[in-house]
This record gives sequence, structure tokens and C-alpha cells, in this order.
Amino acid sequence: MVMPAAAHSVIVFPGADQAKSVNVTADDFYFNVGDTAKLYLYIIHPSEANYAEIGESFNMSQQVIYPNGTIAPVTLTRSTSNVSYDVGDDTIVTANWYSSNIKLDQEGVYYVYSDQKAYDDNGVQTRERTSVTVLYAGDSSTGWDNLGKSGLKTGASVVLNPTADPRNIQAGSSLSFKLTGDMKFFEQEVTDPKDILNPLPVEVGIYTTPSQMKANGPGAHTLVHVKSNADPTFSAGVPSEGVWTFVALNQEGEIGDDQYQAVFVMPVSAKNSGSGSDSDDDGSIPGVGVIGLIACIGIAGALIMRRKQ
Repeated sequence: MVMPAAAHSVIVFPGADQAKSVNVTADDFYFNVGDTAKLYLYIIHPSEANYAEIGESFNMSQQVIYPNGTIAPVTLTRSTSNVSYDVGDDTIVTANWYSSNIKLDQEGVYYVYSDQKAYDDNGVQTRERTSVTVLYAGDSSTGWDNLGKSGLKTGASVVLNPTADPRNIQAGSSLSFKLTGDMKFFEQEVTDPKDILNPLPVEVGIYTTPSQMKANGPGAHTLVHVKSNADPTFSAGVPSEGVWTFVALNQEGEIGDDQYQAVFVMPVSAKNSGSGSDSDDDGSIPGVGVIGLIACIGIAGALIMRRKQ
């Protein structure tokens, strides 16, 4: 089996402080109206707790889409220090971050949009890695569809957005997403664009903390392959409780670059006595089970257990 290169992504986690954000849980995405959400932006491969340095010259920005549809810029502050984590196999990773604060004064769903752009000496764009993290204030789902309606107004080339309300989705469910925008966004930095767009791989995985990585190894993930028709949709399973990431990649043949990508980050709660809310789709590819479950390989596509290169 060919292993894809680890694709580092712009990822935003809530947390009472930086240490708690690294150990983020699904519960941390839910707030009371009037709370202030403290947010921490990393560049990380989430299934491996594999952090990358965020250089001072990186062009980072952040916006928030409020439940009422208003879009506003968010002030980002770069960390003045780094933190190192032992992730096992004699590997130490070092993290720095950007932090921000968002006042949750409306009840409903907040989408935090973050972006990293890079340019060459001639001003030609060479990178755009975008990310959306969903936050909930109170019990209402007001604004859950704002990302689909106004996400591109943030200036994103492509937005990866849910086609149904993702609030309180439970382990064992599936949900559908739509890639909205200019799909040529993913053609850059690859030899043959048709390998990217037909189909486009979307990596679906659960966040693994440094301590979990050291104790258990990398988290499992699947690659869902999306046909590149206009506004393509796909469905993916989320079999276990945790923080899940969906990363649309410009990987070539499932190996390659991470210069252009669109990410969605969301909590998945534990399964209760109910059945959970499933989203059916003819193109659905089942998700993987818990870490180490290999039986779905022939059904869901390639289940990758990442190893250090």
C-alpha cells in the first residue's frame, strides 16, 4: 500500500489555555451565550499530533461568521514561545501557535475561518491553506447553513461545508459535505491536474493528542474520493467520539503536496441511546471504526495507519 505524505493543515482548536487546546475534546466546542471562546491556531497533521513551525513571515488571517450571517475579522496574536511534545518513537515535536478570542454574544452556530497564503518574489500565490472550525453557543442551530451561503465572502477559493446541520452529531453517524467554489484551486503544484480533480481525495480523520500518539500510535483515517463535478458532494462516517477533521487535499495519486487545501473541524459526541442522525447519499463511503480497525479497507478505500517517515 502506498502511504500518502503527511499533509499539514491549518487547524483551530478551542481551549481555556494553550495546553488545554492541545488536549481538546468534543465538549470544548460547546459554549454558553455570552462566553468568550479562546482559540488556538496550529499547523498540524491532526492524526499524528505532528506540528509544524508557523514562521513569522507566514501570512495568517482569521474571520468569524456569526449566527446572524455577519462576517468580521478576528485579531490573531503569534505566540512568543514554543512548546515541545514527546509523541513516541524518540520523536519530539515543537509547536507554536496563533491565539484569538471571539465573543459569543449570539445564540447559534459560529464558523471560524482561518487562512494561510504565501507568495513568491513576483507576487504569484504559491499556497492557500484554509480551515473552518465550528463552535456552538446555546441550544439553537441558528446559522448552521451560513457557511454554505456566505463562506466564499470570506475570500476563500473553496469552502468545505456541511449540507445538513452538524450540531450534536453522534459517533456512528455520517454526514455530507459540499465543496463550494473554484475547484481549479486544487490544480496547482501538481503534474497532472486530472489526477487531483478526478477524483479529489478528502482525508477524514480524528485528532490525536501528543499523549495519545505516544501511548497508542497514530490515529486512523480514510480517504474519501470525490468526483469533481460542479459543487461536488460526499458523505463520510464518524465512527467514534472526538474531534474530527475533513481535509480536501491537492495530493497527487494520494501522495504529494499540501499547498492548497480546504479543511473543516468539528466535534462528534458520544453515541447515546438514540440512533444518531445519519445523512444518506448515493456517493457515501463508510467511515472507519476506532483506531486499529482494518476490516473496512475493502469498503471504504484506503485505511491508513500513519507511521513516521
